[in-house]
Amino acid sequence: MNYKKLALLFLFSVVFGSQGLTEYRGIPALSSYVVSGVDSFKIDEIAGKFEIVRRNGNSFQTIVPENLRSSFLKLAPHAKLLTADIAAESRTAFLEGRIAPGASTGYHSFEDVLTILTQVSQGNPNITKLVPYGKSKQGRPLAALRVGFHLNDGKPVPRIMLTAATHGDEIITTEVLLSLMNSVIAGAKNNPRFKNMLDRHEIVFIPVVNPDGFARQDRYDNGVDPNRSYPYPDDIKGSPTASIAGELSFFQAFPAIGTIDFHAYSGLIMYPWGYTKAPVDPQFKAGFENVTSKMATTNGYKHGQISQIIYVAKGSSADFYFWKYRTLALG
Repeated sequence: MNYKKLALLFLFSVVFGSQGLTEYRGIPALSSYVVSGVDSFKIDEIAGKFEIVRRNGNSFQTIVPENLRSSFLKLAPHAKLLTADIAAESRTAFLEGRIAPGASTGYHSFEDVLTILTQVSQGNPNITKLVPYGKSKQGRPLAALRVGFHLNDGKPVPRIMLTAATHGDEIITTEVLLSLMNSVIAGAKNNPRFKNMLDRHEIVFIPVVNPDGFARQDRYDNGVDPNRSYPYPDDIKGSPTASIAGELSFFQAFPAIGTIDFHAYSGLIMYPWGYTKAPVDPQFKAGFENVTSKMATTNGYKHGQISQIIYVAKGSSADFYFWKYRTLALG
């Protein structure tokens, strides 16, 4: 675990220093509710059917698709509505023809992201490789950018994978990852710190995991929460979406010693397990705690095991990569 922690810590120090709603062109209305004062069994039941994105003590912020609102309120009849439609503004932009995320919002579109990856790869052929790894359900290309000094000489080095926009409405994560990618590549030319990083490690950037959701600022991947679709020990086959299945194929070809899946909620740094409250083996827990505690000191985030720090979450990327590859996987 030591070499994993050193590699990741080196990189982490750079990364962190209502009612009446309908579906619009396939984009479901999503509302957020706060559930408070219920026991852990009820929260686990809610978490098994709905996405909880934030916890504050014994209060849990939950994302609820409009078509499942009645089912949710049967489980949590005293839940308080927080936001009637969390994507109303971006959906309006989309319907008005300002394809989100676009110039009017200041964010890059999916087409912009593909162009950036292509231009960066073509402009830095000695240290980058653009890897297409499949297509989304709606036919959008899936792409990763590998960065490192040893891509062409065959020298094996530890690989770290960074992913963003697993949830399509978390568009800020793509901007963070693109900025980091550009900084690392620019620094490789004249910054000893970056040069040393890329000499000893390969970094993989996947700025958009869920392009179908991202292109429409739809949180889910064609109606499915992609970060609940990964296989895990209690469901070894899982039900990965097309975009997640592509990512898993990429990872099998290019396994990494560490991963971070960037999200835009909660201010948390979390590690496995999510699917159970049982802790990981002590030998791994110590490594996870060491890394996440150091990360937390740089940004003030809370850190800990997914199921302990927020709730039981089955089918997450962190659980999959740790379970199958013993990767130091964070989310």
